[in-house]
Amino acid sequence: MTQDQPIAPFDWFANQFTSRRREEFIEKIYPHMKAYLKPGDRVADLCCGAGSITLFLEEQGAQIIGIDFAPYLITLAREEAVKRGAKANFVQATVLKYPLGEGIYDLVVCFGNAITDFPHQSFLQFRDLVFNALKPGSHFILEYIDGLNRVAIMSEPKEVIEQGVDSQIVRRFIEYDPATSAYKMEYRHLSTNETYECTEYVYIGPLIRLLMEARFEFIRTIRLDYSFMDIYIKR
Repeated sequence: MTQDQPIAPFDWFANQFTSRRREEFIEKIYPHMKAYLKPGDRVADLCCGAGSITLFLEEQGAQIIGIDFAPYLITLAREEAVKRGAKANFVQATVLKYPLGEGIYDLVVCFGNAITDFPHQSFLQFRDLVFNALKPGSHFILEYIDGLNRVAIMSEPKEVIEQGVDSQIVRRFIEYDPATSAYKMEYRHLSTNETYECTEYVYIGPLIRLLMEARFEFIRTIRLDYSFMDIYIKR
Protein backbone atom coordinates (compact mmCIF):
# COMPACT_ATOMS: atom_id res chain seq x y z
CA MET A 1 0.00 0.00 0.00
CA THR A 2 1.45 3.36 -0.99
CA GLN A 3 1.10 6.62 0.90
CA ASP A 4 -1.23 8.12 -1.73
CA GLN A 5 -3.82 5.40 -1.11
CA PRO A 6 -6.39 6.11 1.62
CA ILE A 7 -6.04 3.69 4.51
CA ALA A 8 -9.82 3.60 5.04
CA PRO A 9 -8.84 0.66 6.87
CA PHE A 10 -8.40 -1.25 3.68
CA ASP A 11 -4.79 -2.28 4.08
CA TRP A 12 -5.46 -4.75 6.89
CA PHE A 13 -8.81 -5.80 5.43
CA ALA A 14 -6.69 -7.29 2.67
CA ASN A 15 -5.66 -9.94 5.20
CA GLN A 16 -9.14 -11.39 4.74
CA PHE A 17 -8.39 -12.19 1.13
CA THR A 18 -5.35 -14.38 1.54
CA SER A 19 -5.85 -17.94 0.38
CA ARG A 20 -6.15 -19.33 3.92
CA ARG A 21 -8.74 -16.85 5.16
CA ARG A 22 -10.67 -17.09 1.91
CA GLU A 23 -11.01 -20.84 2.23
CA GLU A 24 -12.03 -20.63 5.89
CA PHE A 25 -14.88 -18.25 5.17
CA ILE A 26 -16.09 -20.04 2.05
CA GLU A 27 -16.15 -23.36 3.90
CA LYS A 28 -18.60 -21.77 6.36
CA ILE A 29 -20.95 -20.10 3.88
CA TYR A 30 -20.98 -22.23 0.74
CA PRO A 31 -22.79 -25.31 2.14
CA HIS A 32 -25.68 -23.00 3.03
CA MET A 33 -25.82 -21.13 -0.29
CA LYS A 34 -25.00 -23.73 -2.95
CA ALA A 35 -28.67 -24.68 -3.30
CA TYR A 36 -29.31 -21.17 -4.63
CA LEU A 37 -26.63 -21.24 -7.33
CA LYS A 38 -26.38 -23.28 -10.52
CA PRO A 39 -23.86 -23.16 -13.40
CA GLY A 40 -24.56 -20.34 -15.81
CA ASP A 41 -26.43 -18.17 -13.29
CA ARG A 42 -25.90 -14.44 -13.51
CA VAL A 43 -24.73 -13.19 -10.11
CA ALA A 44 -23.95 -9.78 -8.63
CA ASP A 45 -21.59 -9.55 -5.64
CA LEU A 46 -22.25 -6.19 -3.99
CA CYS A 47 -19.56 -4.57 -1.82
CA CYS A 48 -17.27 -7.35 -3.06
CA GLY A 49 -14.04 -6.07 -1.49
CA ALA A 50 -11.01 -7.78 -3.01
CA GLY A 51 -13.22 -10.28 -4.79
CA SER A 52 -12.60 -13.51 -2.91
CA ILE A 53 -16.26 -14.57 -2.94
CA THR A 54 -16.72 -13.24 -6.47
CA LEU A 55 -13.94 -15.40 -7.85
CA PHE A 56 -15.08 -18.45 -5.91
CA LEU A 57 -18.61 -18.15 -7.31
CA GLU A 58 -17.20 -17.88 -10.81
CA GLU A 59 -15.36 -21.14 -10.16
CA GLN A 60 -18.78 -22.67 -9.40
CA GLY A 61 -20.01 -21.63 -12.84
CA ALA A 62 -21.48 -18.17 -12.20
CA GLN A 63 -21.35 -15.33 -14.69
CA ILE A 64 -20.50 -12.66 -12.16
CA ILE A 65 -19.93 -8.98 -11.53
CA GLY A 66 -18.28 -7.63 -8.36
CA ILE A 67 -18.90 -4.03 -7.32
CA ASP A 68 -17.12 -2.03 -4.60
CA PHE A 69 -16.43 1.66 -4.02
CA ALA A 70 -12.86 1.07 -2.74
CA PRO A 71 -10.26 1.52 -5.52
CA TYR A 72 -7.54 -0.36 -3.62
CA LEU A 73 -9.66 -3.47 -3.10
CA ILE A 74 -10.93 -3.47 -6.69
CA THR A 75 -7.30 -3.27 -7.83
CA LEU A 76 -6.51 -6.35 -5.72
CA ALA A 77 -9.54 -8.14 -7.18
CA ARG A 78 -8.57 -7.37 -10.77
CA GLU A 79 -4.98 -8.46 -10.18
CA GLU A 80 -6.15 -11.77 -8.70
CA ALA A 81 -8.58 -12.27 -11.59
CA VAL A 82 -5.73 -11.86 -14.08
CA LYS A 83 -3.62 -14.39 -12.17
CA ARG A 84 -6.47 -16.90 -12.28
CA GLY A 85 -7.53 -16.22 -15.83
CA ALA A 86 -10.97 -15.35 -14.45
CA LYS A 87 -13.66 -13.53 -16.42
CA ALA A 88 -15.32 -11.82 -13.45
CA ASN A 89 -16.11 -8.17 -14.13
CA PHE A 90 -14.91 -5.97 -11.27
CA VAL A 91 -16.38 -2.47 -11.15
CA GLN A 92 -15.22 0.36 -8.92
CA ALA A 93 -18.45 2.20 -8.10
CA THR A 94 -20.81 3.16 -5.31
CA VAL A 95 -23.32 0.33 -5.15
CA LEU A 96 -26.31 2.64 -4.71
CA LYS A 97 -25.42 4.53 -7.88
CA TYR A 98 -24.49 1.63 -10.14
CA PRO A 99 -27.18 0.70 -12.71
CA LEU A 100 -27.71 -3.02 -12.15
CA GLY A 101 -30.71 -3.10 -14.48
CA GLU A 102 -34.03 -4.91 -14.05
CA GLY A 103 -34.79 -8.61 -13.95
CA ILE A 104 -31.25 -9.62 -14.91
CA TYR A 105 -29.74 -11.62 -12.06
CA ASP A 106 -30.40 -15.11 -10.71
CA LEU A 107 -28.63 -14.33 -7.42
CA VAL A 108 -27.37 -11.25 -5.62
CA VAL A 109 -25.05 -11.53 -2.61
CA CYS A 110 -23.60 -9.07 -0.12
CA PHE A 111 -21.02 -10.31 2.38
CA GLY A 112 -18.62 -8.77 4.87
CA ASN A 113 -21.10 -6.81 7.00
CA ALA A 114 -21.11 -4.14 4.28
CA ILE A 115 -24.58 -2.90 5.20
CA THR A 116 -23.07 -0.95 8.09
CA ASP A 117 -22.05 1.66 5.49
CA PHE A 118 -25.72 2.44 4.76
CA PRO A 119 -27.78 4.80 6.93
CA HIS A 120 -31.13 3.13 7.61
CA GLN A 121 -32.98 5.36 5.16
CA SER A 122 -30.50 4.40 2.41
CA PHE A 123 -31.00 0.70 3.08
CA LEU A 124 -34.43 0.92 1.47
CA GLN A 125 -32.79 2.18 -1.72
CA PHE A 126 -30.30 -0.69 -1.50
CA ARG A 127 -33.13 -3.20 -0.98
CA ASP A 128 -35.08 -1.88 -3.96
CA LEU A 129 -31.97 -1.88 -6.16
CA VAL A 130 -31.47 -5.57 -5.40
CA PHE A 131 -35.17 -6.35 -5.86
CA ASN A 132 -35.31 -4.71 -9.28
CA ALA A 133 -32.10 -6.39 -10.44
CA LEU A 134 -33.31 -9.91 -9.63
CA LYS A 135 -35.46 -12.14 -11.78
CA PRO A 136 -38.75 -13.25 -10.17
CA GLY A 137 -38.16 -16.24 -7.89
CA SER A 138 -34.46 -15.44 -7.53
CA HIS A 139 -32.54 -15.04 -4.28
CA PHE A 140 -30.69 -12.44 -2.26
CA ILE A 141 -28.13 -13.52 0.36
CA LEU A 142 -27.02 -10.98 2.98
CA GLU A 143 -24.35 -11.56 5.62
CA TYR A 144 -24.02 -9.25 8.61
CA ILE A 145 -22.80 -8.97 12.20
CA ASP A 146 -25.28 -8.11 14.94
CA GLY A 147 -24.80 -4.37 15.32
CA LEU A 148 -25.29 -4.14 19.07
CA ASN A 149 -22.71 -6.84 19.66
CA ARG A 150 -20.32 -5.10 17.25
CA VAL A 151 -20.60 -1.78 19.11
CA ALA A 152 -19.83 -3.55 22.38
CA ILE A 153 -16.76 -5.22 20.87
CA MET A 154 -15.46 -2.09 19.12
CA SER A 155 -15.96 0.20 22.11
CA GLU A 156 -14.13 -1.85 24.72
CA PRO A 157 -11.23 -1.45 24.86
CA LYS A 158 -11.61 2.04 23.43
CA GLU A 159 -8.33 1.88 21.53
CA VAL A 160 -6.46 -1.10 20.06
CA ILE A 161 -3.63 -1.70 17.60
CA GLU A 162 -4.42 -3.86 14.56
CA GLN A 163 -1.69 -5.62 12.58
CA GLY A 164 -2.12 -4.95 8.87
CA VAL A 165 -0.53 -6.51 5.82
CA ASP A 166 2.62 -4.40 6.11
CA SER A 167 1.82 -1.90 8.86
CA GLN A 168 0.05 -1.30 12.15
CA ILE A 169 -3.16 0.67 12.54
CA VAL A 170 -4.59 2.20 15.71
CA ARG A 171 -8.35 1.71 15.89
CA ARG A 172 -10.11 4.11 18.29
CA PHE A 173 -13.78 4.14 19.21
CA ILE A 174 -15.08 7.73 19.25
CA GLU A 175 -18.78 7.64 20.12
CA TYR A 176 -22.14 5.99 19.64
CA ASP A 177 -25.14 8.15 18.72
CA PRO A 178 -28.42 6.44 19.70
CA ALA A 179 -30.45 9.04 17.78
CA THR A 180 -29.07 7.76 14.45
CA SER A 181 -27.95 4.27 15.57
CA ALA A 182 -24.49 5.17 14.32
CA TYR A 183 -21.04 4.93 15.83
CA LYS A 184 -17.82 6.65 14.82
CA MET A 185 -14.38 5.09 14.60
CA GLU A 186 -10.97 6.63 13.94
CA TYR A 187 -8.13 4.71 12.30
CA ARG A 188 -4.53 5.94 12.39
CA HIS A 189 -1.66 4.54 10.35
CA LEU A 190 1.27 4.35 12.79
CA SER A 191 4.07 4.71 10.25
CA THR A 192 2.59 7.69 8.35
CA ASN A 193 0.29 9.14 11.04
CA GLU A 194 -2.47 9.27 8.42
CA THR A 195 -5.92 9.19 10.00
CA TYR A 196 -9.34 8.20 8.72
CA GLU A 197 -12.67 8.65 10.50
CA CYS A 198 -15.66 6.57 9.51
CA THR A 199 -19.27 6.17 10.56
CA GLU A 200 -20.99 2.78 10.72
CA TYR A 201 -24.68 2.08 11.28
CA VAL A 202 -26.16 -0.48 13.65
CA TYR A 203 -28.23 -3.26 12.07
CA ILE A 204 -29.75 -6.23 13.86
CA GLY A 205 -31.57 -9.20 12.39
CA PRO A 206 -35.15 -8.18 13.26
CA LEU A 207 -34.62 -4.69 11.78
CA ILE A 208 -33.15 -6.10 8.57
CA ARG A 209 -36.02 -8.53 8.14
CA LEU A 210 -38.58 -5.81 8.87
CA LEU A 211 -37.08 -3.64 6.13
CA MET A 212 -36.65 -6.51 3.69
CA GLU A 213 -40.03 -8.21 4.04
CA ALA A 214 -41.90 -5.31 2.46
CA ARG A 215 -40.60 -6.64 -0.86
CA PHE A 216 -38.93 -10.00 -0.29
CA GLU A 217 -39.99 -13.24 1.31
CA PHE A 218 -37.66 -14.28 4.12
CA ILE A 219 -36.53 -17.92 3.82
CA ARG A 220 -34.14 -18.48 6.70
CA THR A 221 -31.18 -17.19 8.67
CA ILE A 222 -27.95 -19.13 9.27
CA ARG A 223 -25.72 -18.38 12.23
CA LEU A 224 -22.03 -18.41 11.38
CA ASP A 225 -19.17 -18.00 13.87
CA TYR A 226 -19.44 -14.23 14.27
CA SER A 227 -22.19 -13.26 11.88
CA PHE A 228 -25.54 -14.19 10.38
CA MET A 229 -26.51 -14.97 6.80
CA ASP A 230 -30.09 -14.25 5.73
CA ILE A 231 -31.62 -15.70 2.58
CA TYR A 232 -34.53 -13.99 0.79
CA ILE A 233 -36.50 -14.72 -2.37
CA LYS A 234 -38.03 -12.19 -4.74
CA ARG A 235 -41.78 -12.72 -4.72
